[in-house]
Amino acid sequence: MKRIVVVCLALLASVGLPFGATASPAQSLGTPVFAIVLTRHGVRSFTHAPPAYTWPDWSPVAPGFLTAHGYRLMTELGAFYRSYLSSIGLPMSCAPGGAFVYADLDERTLETGRALIEGACGSPTALPLNHAADTGPAAADPLFDGLDDPKIAGAVDTAASRAAVVAAAGTPLAGIVARHAADFAQFQSLLTGRCAGTCAAVSAGDTAINTKHGLAELVGPIDTASTYAESLFLETAQCGPPVDPAALAAAMRLHVLQYDINSRNAYAPFVRGGNMLAHIVGLLERQAGVVDSDVAVPDISGAHVAFISGHDTQLGALGGILGAHWALGHGLVTDDMPPGGALIFTLYRSPTGVYRVHLAFAYETLEQLRSATVLPAGVALTAVTLDECGGAACDLPLTRLAEISHDIVTRGLALRNWTEMSAAALDRAPLADPNWTHCSAVTTNGGR
Repeated sequence: MKRIVVVCLALLASVGLPFGATASPAQSLGTPVFAIVLTRHGVRSFTHAPPAYTWPDWSPVAPGFLTAHGYRLMTELGAFYRSYLSSIGLPMSCAPGGAFVYADLDERTLETGRALIEGACGSPTALPLNHAADTGPAAADPLFDGLDDPKIAGAVDTAASRAAVVAAAGTPLAGIVARHAADFAQFQSLLTGRCAGTCAAVSAGDTAINTKHGLAELVGPIDTASTYAESLFLETAQCGPPVDPAALAAAMRLHVLQYDINSRNAYAPFVRGGNMLAHIVGLLERQAGVVDSDVAVPDISGAHVAFISGHDTQLGALGGILGAHWALGHGLVTDDMPPGGALIFTLYRSPTGVYRVHLAFAYETLEQLRSATVLPAGVALTAVTLDECGGAACDLPLTRLAEISHDIVTRGLALRNWTEMSAAALDRAPLADPNWTHCSAVTTNGGR
């Protein structure tokens, strides 16, 4: 097993910890009780190739599936979490009931859950992999997107959603390209080499607001740029040809901008992510002994950690609900959600019995994503800042999170019960990489 080092970027900057030091993120909060890791899946193939420009063929990997490379990366993170949790006083057990793992129904999220289990415990079957009991072809788990439940979808206020998009995008809407002209120009420099000269610029087209499932969303150049940027990043993380870092950063700023407008605005996050946040709070409350939580959750009282394998959709939505931000180093963009990125909720009990929640964001650098190895810098763990704390990192009382959850439930944007779940094994497709994958052989002290 490789040596895994936790680097807390915010603490390094503020107190000058030596390179490679392990920092407890919340030593003053008391005794750690429980942690929830809400993670995005690992590196996947394109769900569909973006139009117009030339993009690589990901076969034999099916559209939207986790790659073998992505699986390896997630096993590294599984090992990291076990080491990290132990370092803060939450030893993870691989015995039955020692940890709770739950995944969305997509292949990439299920395989990510298996990879985390394998990395932490040595075998992908060491712990049950829980998921929605309904696995039919049309099945969807509303824990991961509230719009998948008709009750929540029926509560959507389209007018409020539209107003939130306009407020986030700024006016006039058509001026968004001009307001971000430098990033569009840098991104275009990457795309130009993929086009025979007849393709429209990524900044071309009209900006408008469309409504889908009752939610308003901005469409046009910023939406196109976001799709292309995400595809380019996935290709790069899958060990495709390296690209200019400054131009890639410009592309990802446009990607994050689209999330800020459509998914982290003042309304949409509550619809898409409210059900998830309410149940995360429910899990924290159960571990704190709260008996009157607004929602029901599984009894996982014997576990010190819960892993929830989802998508960037959930990370973006919870960031929007909480007004949370994470500054990513190593050339990555603030508030981005790279493959395998995760929000960590750690519950602490003070000596006086007060429960508080520490938030952190874990991610692998682009260099790590391209090598599938833990580099000397370790997995990056950065503090989460909150708008309600004046843009500073702070730890929220559990009661404050319960207030936010209660408001979501009262508005009809969360279900009272956890999705009916099962740990039945599901068929696995063979994992593969596209034939153009050539990851660098970067190792750390000791290697494998």
